[in-house]
Amino acid sequence: MPLTDLYADERVAMAHDGALFLCGWADAPTMVQMRALGEHGRRVEAVVGPMSLINVAFGGVPRFGDDVRKISAEFTRDASLFAGSRAHVVTIPGFKGAAVMAFINTFLLLGRPPRPTKVFRALDEAVRWTASLRSPVGDVAAMHDAIEWLRLGLYPTSAVAGS
Repeated sequence: MPLTDLYADERVAMAHDGALFLCGWADAPTMVQMRALGEHGRRVEAVVGPMSLINVAFGGVPRFGDDVRKISAEFTRDASLFAGSRAHVVTIPGFKGAAVMAFINTFLLLGRPPRPTKVFRALDEAVRWTASLRSPVGDVAAMHDAIEWLRLGLYPTSAVAGS
């Protein structure tokens, strides 16, 4: 799966392969990363058509400002952004993971997504769900490889994501 890098900093890495947009988080977003997500998502979607998003929280401290909460709900209700589907995956264990899940569930409740959207604790389940919604059906192994490549870009010196 040939990924095209779109944006990366110390908190996030974003890439796409055709109509699959991948976003991996090493820490909670600020408005810088949220603006980048919206800008790159819209730019690529304008070229390739409706995209499926796999949005993975690998680690970090779950601190979400009011501005991030607000724009997350706005992105959620925007029918033209990631119009194929959205899978949000939280791989962070314990209370930190529960806090991220609460954040995601809140912006989904406030945003009322107009496209297929689910929250997952297991990456494999999210990949299989997303692959099943793509036409033709997505290559699950290639999608896993692409997500691992994204994660390694965030955590280049370790085989295990930080938290």
